[in-house]
Amino acid sequence: MGLVVGTLMITAATMFVGGGAGGAATGPSSPQLVTITIPAPAGEVPPQWLNYPGPPRADVLLPAGYNPNTRYPLLVLLHGLDGNYDLFAQYGLVNDFANLDAIVVMPEGGPGGWFADWWNNGERGGPAWETYELDTVIPTIMARYPILSGRQYHAIAGVSMGGLGATYLGGRLPGFFGSVASLSGFVDPQLAAPVLQPAMAFESEATTHGDNDFDPIYGPPTGFYADGHDPTRLAMNLQQTRVFESTGTTVPNPGNLGLLADKSPGIEELVNGTWEEGIIFPMNVIYHHALTAAGVDVTYQVHSGGHDIPDFTNEIHAMLQWGLFKPVTTDPSTWTNDTVATSGQLWDIGYRFVQPPSRVVQFRRVGSSLSISAAGSSVTLTTSGGCVIQTATPATVTVPNGSSCP
Repeated sequence: MGLVVGTLMITAATMFVGGGAGGAATGPSSPQLVTITIPAPAGEVPPQWLNYPGPPRADVLLPAGYNPNTRYPLLVLLHGLDGNYDLFAQYGLVNDFANLDAIVVMPEGGPGGWFADWWNNGERGGPAWETYELDTVIPTIMARYPILSGRQYHAIAGVSMGGLGATYLGGRLPGFFGSVASLSGFVDPQLAAPVLQPAMAFESEATTHGDNDFDPIYGPPTGFYADGHDPTRLAMNLQQTRVFESTGTTVPNPGNLGLLADKSPGIEELVNGTWEEGIIFPMNVIYHHALTAAGVDVTYQVHSGGHDIPDFTNEIHAMLQWGLFKPVTTDPSTWTNDTVATSGQLWDIGYRFVQPPSRVVQFRRVGSSLSISAAGSSVTLTTSGGCVIQTATPATVTVPNGSSCP
């Protein structure tokens, strides 16, 4: 977007590949920003989906006085449309986290990857952004850095497209993320699809590769795959999660008007509030209703302002005041999760379908009873105790207690 920002106060370090987060017992007195690479498995994120050479990268903000022998909370922070892993550093937003005593990871999500495994006419090939974030980025970070255990200490947040990613991925891995924050989030893509199909021409990665609508990503807007990637449709997945939701309503913030000197494509729409008022705000109203109807613990903040860096800064400050690492439910006996994913982890139960689901599948647990709706495929379940259950769907199974397998 080419916005002008001030000089970063965060200390930057040279990019490194692999290795740990080692070093002196106690780190610099100010936060340190490092850039690492997190290579994707073959085919998961093809190189053409990145706007730089080499494997996907991530910015990592280490807290002041970082000590590799001390464990810290983790915030996964997702960038917006037309950005990449470096967006928060580029626009000075990392400075807002200078006093957060946590490790902040800003992974690559593609300029327009939408944090989804793309539909691709049912082939579901690459790019596979949700699989990359959940199965590659998070395990890599957990292995490389000293992160506290327990979902209370794991949060995921994002701006704009990143808000979509945070609310969706938080529901894909509910036993890991205790808090989710959406800042001017694109939280109802099915609502926005008719509006955005022509608008995406100026900055979507889909357009870059010859497509001008959401069909390659989600399939038909009313189809099951789109349902299974829409945070509003999936609000129940966050029933045991703390959620912070923030959205603007319209134009200005007078401080943003100078940004209109930037003539980058789409910048006027971003700054003057068209996106926030016409797209982001309406979908957040609907999303908030869905969250409250699902009984989610949501803090909802509505403010004046557009879809731009100064307003994102204000939303970040409000999110930090809300608190990312407060106590949450740790082991619910009842939960519901809807998904179209072929595999995943739901609390203490892992699942893998033999074939990708042909509809939205609901997992519902009540005590030791787990029901799985029709998926068009059989499924293998693996409990935290190591028990393996294979069953056709639909089915209701009894979850073994501990390692005592039937």
